[in-house]
Amino acid sequence: MTTPRLILLVDDDQDLLMVLSATLRQRGYEVAVAQDAVAAMSAAVKLKPQVVVLDIGLPGGEGSIVMKRMHALPQLAGVPVVMMSGRDPEKYRAEALKAGAAAYLTKPVDPDALVAALRLAMGEDVGAPGPGGAAAGGGRLGDILKDMGLVTDEQIASALAKQTEGAAASVVPPALLGKVVLLVDDDEELLVALAAPLRRQGFEVAVATDAVTAISTAVKQPPDAIVMDIGLPGGDGITVMQRLHSLPQLAGAPVIMVSGRDPEKHREAALAAGAVAYFAKPVAPEALGAAVTEALLGAAG
Repeated sequence: MTTPRLILLVDDDQDLLMVLSATLRQRGYEVAVAQDAVAAMSAAVKLKPQVVVLDIGLPGGEGSIVMKRMHALPQLAGVPVVMMSGRDPEKYRAEALKAGAAAYLTKPVDPDALVAALRLAMGEDVGAPGPGGAAAGGGRLGDILKDMGLVTDEQIASALAKQTEGAAASVVPPALLGKVVLLVDDDEELLVALAAPLRRQGFEVAVATDAVTAISTAVKQPPDAIVMDIGLPGGDGITVMQRLHSLPQLAGAPVIMVSGRDPEKHREAALAAGAVAYFAKPVAPEALGAAVTEALLGAAG
């Protein structure tokens, strides 16, 4: 179980740690710090933070390797990681997001951008006030997330419109709280868009961006439900589903398939192969959440 509101900051720059720690504490977060790869792993295992903010260049190991090692541990597999670096931002941003980071920040880190990234990683509403009260408003946070390359103008407008209308993600039945949903898609932006509402509903979310990682992640931490794209790097999603269902520990995990290609053809193929539901892209998060809930209730019944 992760520790609510505890952020683990990992960087070998002590001055930066002091600045970011002060900023986060002012916003109402609890903060722990580490300055090298070994201390980061030790602190993460011991403290189980809600989010880890990790520099890519660390004494004792690359930040991306530290993240992979953390996510390989069952107790840390679902902990989101925000990566940061001052080196070659475009290159490292792409590599960090592909490796599973929830967000990427370029140094020098803007404190508002850090808070926005944390709230995104934790699945919080874009326009909602942070734990320390009203920080940046919805429009300001939207601008920050857009600058980070993680949302579009359309997504910001949609999110703010839903908040204005009072729309809120439904909460799952108590028996389903904490159930693990594995999202598999090579579109990192879609993963972010779908993971946040599921976390708000009370699910734990793990992600994978290719066929091999999907199978590895599912075997290490068997999910209760899987949402998988049909077109994946390294293998067809339907084939991956069949391989997972051939394993005793995953035979009963319901799979929801999604695709942006030839919806009628792929719907028929997915359902015939054993998927419990199918969605054509773009996927509406509310509809997906309802389908996941229904699938889990069906599996439990």
